[in-house]
Amino acid sequence: MFQKLITKYGLATHLALLASLPCALSYFLPERELGITIFWLSALAGLWLLVEPSILRGEHLSSSRARVRREIVRDPIAWFFLLAAAFAAVRWLNGGVAMHYDSEQATWLVAQPAVDVLPASAGEAGFLPFAVIVGVGVLSLGLLHGLGLLARISFGLTTGFLFGVFGLVCAAMACLGFADFVRLAQMGLLPRTPVAPMPLAGTQYGLALVLSLVCGLQAEGRRWSLARPFFCVSVAGNLAGLIFFSPPLLAIGHLVVVGVFLAFAFVHLSRSGSLGGVAYGLTMIVFGAALAVCLLFAMAPEAVVKAKTEGINLAVAFPEGYKQIATLLKGISRAMWEQSPWRGVGVGAFNIQAQFLAEKADWEFLSSDVSSALSGYWTILAERGILGCILLASMGGLFLFTWIRNLVRAFAFVHTRDDADVFVFACAPIAWVAPIALAVICTEAFFSPVFSCSVTLFVVVAIVGLSAASFPRAPQPRVAALDKAD
Repeated sequence: MFQKLITKYGLATHLALLASLPCALSYFLPERELGITIFWLSALAGLWLLVEPSILRGEHLSSSRARVRREIVRDPIAWFFLLAAAFAAVRWLNGGVAMHYDSEQATWLVAQPAVDVLPASAGEAGFLPFAVIVGVGVLSLGLLHGLGLLARISFGLTTGFLFGVFGLVCAAMACLGFADFVRLAQMGLLPRTPVAPMPLAGTQYGLALVLSLVCGLQAEGRRWSLARPFFCVSVAGNLAGLIFFSPPLLAIGHLVVVGVFLAFAFVHLSRSGSLGGVAYGLTMIVFGAALAVCLLFAMAPEAVVKAKTEGINLAVAFPEGYKQIATLLKGISRAMWEQSPWRGVGVGAFNIQAQFLAEKADWEFLSSDVSSALSGYWTILAERGILGCILLASMGGLFLFTWIRNLVRAFAFVHTRDDADVFVFACAPIAWVAPIALAVICTEAFFSPVFSCSVTLFVVVAIVGLSAASFPRAPQPRVAALDKAD
């Protein structure tokens, strides 16, 4: 019995840890230690994928392993991530971008990397992006090829639950007055200080909230009563993380997306005849939402509550000076990109180059530790150049292509069945999330350097990969033959 549970849910649980732990640990670990942790989590998940994937109906473990290996070799996403990992490794190993003092000229200069024509990084800053590329590659392949239906639902629930726990912990630390978390929560007004803000932490919780809701209601449709406490914690923690650590206007945007998918998931659940599941699901959501709201208005510091309530006002959310700071950082980023348009100035080198490119008058509006532009697009273009932008766009394009390909195959399969229903409702709600999640991230990148926060890729890939893998599939030839024999 225990071995059966491990075979069915072990890979899903490990992939859920890989999807969620990097985002949580990024608050507490230095970049190098975080990268090492991600690398070893990825290695274990990759080994588990090859050795113990989900066994589909009609398969043995050996045939399941052979199927996974065959599908991975044929998947262009696998070859893309192999190429991207090699590119990231070169960029990491070609470190050396740094400030150094030239005693002969009595001035500070920027030291160039060992091989000037190759992509570079500042010090060890390239290791974390390399580890992240390896991690999201393993995560995407595991979701697309290693999990069956029940394991995919388990992955969504576990990932949402872990994000929910992290969200509750971070919100509680803000409520207890820990300065770093209070400051993170006050970023609801941006940029109230002359410091360009880091990527908004609430984004990961907004995406995880959608994942929690649609997978939690899918579990209700299968009458998984043991999943209800985890569902409630997922809703409470991810909603708390979203409203605590996102600007109010961005949180409202996420909640609109959440509301659309929540309505669709309830309709999908009611059409399956599970009115009890609708009632239980609604109860868990109400309890979870009430806990998150109570945390904010009953326990959060007054400064955080004020930031959230006042931040709804556009004049407060984008205060005087916002446009000027954005224009200054855009000009600095453009100057960096023009220095090295193809490979960029190097990962983590934004602050180094800004010291030389900003005018003396600019420091009245900027801080000495500015590490990114307000726009994620200008930040990645400046640091990683055209090649880095092409890799990022290619990754999004490949996931979107995989989603559309699976959509077309599912449509062809569903309409060959005599009991085919409306196609939109023949698919699980999670199947429709991918393009919306990508659109949310691409929209937020206009206002936040979201692409600079490498660990955010994990939750994006988790929700997009799970979405692409959740369309109905035609059975394997061996399975179809067994059904015909029955």
